[in-house]
Amino acid sequence: MTNKYIEAEMTPTSCGVGGSFSVEANFCLDNFKAPFYDIGVKIDTGCSISTIPLKRLKVSDTLCQILKKADIINGVPYFLSYGIESGGLKHEIPATNNEKMECPAMKFEHGVSDFIIGGVKISADKICLNYDRKGNILIGMDILKDWDIHIGISKETGKSLFLACPVESKGKEYVDALKLHFGYDLPEEGE
Repeated sequence: MTNKYIEAEMTPTSCGVGGSFSVEANFCLDNFKAPFYDIGVKIDTGCSISTIPLKRLKVSDTLCQILKKADIINGVPYFLSYGIESGGLKHEIPATNNEKMECPAMKFEHGVSDFIIGGVKISADKICLNYDRKGNILIGMDILKDWDIHIGISKETGKSLFLACPVESKGKEYVDALKLHFGYDLPEEGE
């Protein structure tokens, strides 16, 4: 069963300051035969390009290295992403295949299908895979840029809430949820 929109309560951090919005996802990747189900992902509006660190999916180090080497040899398009842990330091761009194998910042563009996030079918057909990191799977602005997104304190629950849906899917259910939780009275698409 698919949903018309994502509704996620914020999960507070262990120190009680801030938090994150997490949902489950299902997807198939073009370099794996088996589909992935009920995988935890984080919604991250500060992330430019959605990324799946394969080690987060319990893919072995050996298989990750084999897949990374295949992507390098096959010239699969990639991006360099150093993230906040690098502290904004300058980095050398890897040039040789050996340098690329040693570079943990590379994420390779792959096909994704049967993509469902928080119960919502996603039209995106590309996602990046990182073979070196173990961090969270991040759903970023490359996917969310075409969504209607609202974050606020729910009048219904009193908790911080994320409500979102693809703009082309904005309908009565989503508009009703916005009114219930945030008091918004928005027209549906096409009105």
